[in-house]
Amino acid sequence: METIHTRGARRNGEGGRSTRLCSAPPADARPAPASRCATKRALAIAVALLACGGCAHVPNVHDDPTNAQVKIDALHDRNEAVDELLDNAEAFRQKNEFDDAARSVYMAKQLDPTSERARRIGTMIEQDRKHLAILQEADRMMKRGSYAQAAERVHRVLVEDPANTMATRMQAELDEKRRQQHAERDDKLAASSIMRTPVSLQFRDANVRMVFEALSRTSGLNVIFDRDVRADLKTTIFVQNASLQDTVDMILLQNQLDKKQMNANTLFIYPATPAKELEYQELKVRTFQLSNVDAKQIQSLLKSLLKVKEAVIDERANTVTIRGTPDMIKVADEMIAAQDLPQPEVMLEVEVLEVSHDRMSQLGINWPNSFTVSTPSSADTWGVLHHLPINALNVSSLSATADFKLTDTDANLLASPRIRARNKEKARIMIGDKVPVISSSSTPSTSGPSFTQMIQYLDVGIKLEVEPEVYRDGDVGIKLNLEVSNITNTISSGNSQGLSSLAYQIGTRSASTSLRLRDGETQIMGGLISDEDRRNANKVPGLGQLPVLGRLFSDHGGDHKKTEIVLQITPHIVRPQVAADADTQEVWSGTDVNVHADQLLVDRINDLLMKGNLVILLRIVECVPLERLERGDVSSPSF
Repeated sequence: METIHTRGARRNGEGGRSTRLCSAPPADARPAPASRCATKRALAIAVALLACGGCAHVPNVHDDPTNAQVKIDALHDRNEAVDELLDNAEAFRQKNEFDDAARSVYMAKQLDPTSERARRIGTMIEQDRKHLAILQEADRMMKRGSYAQAAERVHRVLVEDPANTMATRMQAELDEKRRQQHAERDDKLAASSIMRTPVSLQFRDANVRMVFEALSRTSGLNVIFDRDVRADLKTTIFVQNASLQDTVDMILLQNQLDKKQMNANTLFIYPATPAKELEYQELKVRTFQLSNVDAKQIQSLLKSLLKVKEAVIDERANTVTIRGTPDMIKVADEMIAAQDLPQPEVMLEVEVLEVSHDRMSQLGINWPNSFTVSTPSSADTWGVLHHLPINALNVSSLSATADFKLTDTDANLLASPRIRARNKEKARIMIGDKVPVISSSSTPSTSGPSFTQMIQYLDVGIKLEVEPEVYRDGDVGIKLNLEVSNITNTISSGNSQGLSSLAYQIGTRSASTSLRLRDGETQIMGGLISDEDRRNANKVPGLGQLPVLGRLFSDHGGDHKKTEIVLQITPHIVRPQVAADADTQEVWSGTDVNVHADQLLVDRINDLLMKGNLVILLRIVECVPLERLERGDVSSPSF
C-alpha cells in the first residue's frame, strides 16, 4: 500500500500553504522501474490535488480569494503534476503500454480539463492502439504468405502515421518479399521466353530481312519492321550456342537498328536514330529522394555521364526527378546509390592554454627633473638685482619620491571547446571580444563638408579554424589555423567638428599546419611565445653615475612580460567513412550512344540447355538476293 503524506510550507513570508507530497513504499518492496515510480508519484500528486478541490486550490485560496501568491503557487503545483503525468503517458505510449498511458492522461484531464496536450496525447493513444491491432493482423498474414493483404494493412497505417516505426519495418520486409517474388517471376518468364531459345547461325552477307524471316520460321518469333528500315541492309554473323535475344541484339547492333518488344514473342524493329527513339522508346519517370548529397550535384552527374536531358531538382525537398528509358533509370539508380552516402563526421576536443607572466619593478628615489628660481616683483631693474641678497630669491619647493614597487602577475587563459564538423567542411571557433573601431569621413558639399562616423567591429581573442578529413583507414587529417590576438595600444583622434576616431594596435600570433592523427590521438602544439623585457632609469646627472651612491640619486624600473600559447587537439570519429557496395561501385552503362544496364554477352549452350530449352541450329547453304526469292527464281534455302 502506498501512503501519501502532505505537509505545509510557507513561501515569501506568506501564510499560504503549498502542497508537498512524497510516497513511502514498503521497506521490503523491490525497486520499481523509473517510469513506474514517476507514474506513481504523479498519480499521488494528482489524487492529493483533486482532494484539495480539483483545481489544486488549497484552503487558503477560499480563505483569502485576493491572495495572488497562493493562486500562483496552486497553479504551479497543478501544472507540474499535469506535465509529469503527460510525460509518463508519452513514455508508456512509446512502449505500447496503452492502459497505463490512458490512465495517466485521464488523471491529467481531471486536473486540467482544458489541457490541449492531454487531448492530443489521448487521441494519439487511441490511434496507436488501433494501429497496433492492424499491424498484428498484418504480421499474421505475412506468416501465412498473404503479402498483398498484409501490404494493404501496413499501407493504411503509414497513411495515418508515417512515423510509425513498426509499420516502417514491416513495409521494408514486404518490399523485400515483393522484390524476391518479382525476381522469381522474371526468372520464370525469362526461362520460358522465346528470346531465351538457343540458336546457332552461319550467315555471310545475307539480307537482314531474310535472316529475321529464317528466325521467325524456326523459332516462332514475330518480327515487324518500321517503314524506314532499309531493304538492302545486309549482315554477316557466325554464332554458336547463343540465345535468340543475344543474336537479335548483335544483328541490330551491326546495322544501327533498335527494337521494341511488344510481347513475349513479338519484336518491332526500327532505325536507331534520335527521331525514331523519341517516337518508339517507352520512357519512365523516377524521383530520387536524396539524403546525404546535394540534388544539384546529382543533376550535374547524370547530365554529364548518362546524357540525361530531362532532370529536374527540388532544392526544398532535395529530390531529383529524371525521365528516360528503363535502362537509363536503372543505371541512374545504381550511380545515385554509390553517391548518396552519409558524410563522415568528427568531434574535435580542443584545449587552448595561454600562460602569461608579468614582472614589473620600480625601485629608487625619484628626484624632480627641474626647479624654478624667481625674484621679488620689485626687483625689475639691473641695479636692484645687482644688490639683491641671495636669501631674497624665491625657489620652488624640491621634493623627492622613494619608489619601492615590485609586481608579479601570473595568468592562465584556458578555452576548452568541443566542436563537431563534417568531412572536408570548415569549422570555426572564436573566443574573445568584438571591439569597435570608429572612423570618420567627410563629404564635400556647397554648404561645407559634412562629417559622418562609421563603426566597425574587430574580433580580438582566440580564433581557431579546422577542416577535418576522414580517411578509409580511420585516420583523421586536420587543416588547422590558429590566431591569438590582443590589444596592445589604443589610438584616438578628433577633429574640429567634435567627431573622434578610435583605432587599436593589435598584437597577433598565428600558426597554420596540416596534420594526420589516429582516432583518439592527442597532439600538443606549443612554442607560440611572446617575450618582452623593458628597462628604464631616471638619474640625477653626475650623481646618478656614482658606483654605489648613484642608487640614491636614481630611479630604476623594469617590465618583463612572457606569454606562451599551447594548443591540444584530439579528434574522435563520430561517423566513419562508408564505402559504396561493390555492386554499385561498378555498373554497366552500355555504349556512348545507347544506355544499357546489362552487358551484351552470348550465353553458352550448356547454360541454356540446363534450363530445358530447345536448341535451334540455322545454317545458310546458299545466299541469293531476296528479289529472286520473291520472284521464285530459286528455291528457298534449307535449314
